[in-house]
Amino acid sequence: MWRAYEKGEREFCGITLPEGLKKDSKLDEILITPSTKGILRGIPGVPEADDVNITRDNISDNFAAFNFSNAADIDGYEKLLKDGFSVISDALEAIDQTFVDTKFEFGYVTDSKGQEKLIYMDEVGTPDSSRIWDTKAYQEGKIVENSKEGFRQFLLNHFPDPDILLNKERMPEREALAADNELPLSALMDVSNTYIGIAEKITGRNIELSSNPKQEIIDILRTHYDLIAD
Repeated sequence: MWRAYEKGEREFCGITLPEGLKKDSKLDEILITPSTKGILRGIPGVPEADDVNITRDNISDNFAAFNFSNAADIDGYEKLLKDGFSVISDALEAIDQTFVDTKFEFGYVTDSKGQEKLIYMDEVGTPDSSRIWDTKAYQEGKIVENSKEGFRQFLLNHFPDPDILLNKERMPEREALAADNELPLSALMDVSNTYIGIAEKITGRNIELSSNPKQEIIDILRTHYDLIAD
């Protein structure tokens, strides 16, 4: 959002931002900036492309096209988003980490009473979907990332044409870039150490790396959830 704001844009997902905002400064309130998942067709005002920004009016005017069962659930997902953000933010604040922004995904399930419920889905609040900053460093005017953003910035600086990674219309070039280039081991270890470090801060204990993570996942799915047959 900052890159667009710096170039003069002031409207994001139907929300008008004030003049005078500074990079890395805290906004007065949580902004809900919805986007599409997959290509949606035939919705007025919504480009037929993956991961495009939309407005609340887009959703409320076409809630069924966005797979909402009813218009009231729009308020429900916004409440889940704000409540979820606050819970994670408060927990991270207790360990001197700042929850900057995140992505939530939602879906419907049927509960044990046969009632449909709107719930969080996919991963929630991880370094993969969120920006997490070290609070003390931020207070000193420095940004220390405890999320994937550091790796993302490395990629933008590593390749001569970063627009390939930023421009959604250049996806074939992006796929070729990934297929034809081997990243330095040090860069991969940096992001690994970042993820392990924030996990240890959150859990308060050392993370023991599995010698065979694939088998460990299979065993858990089989033993605890009965999702894989013997």
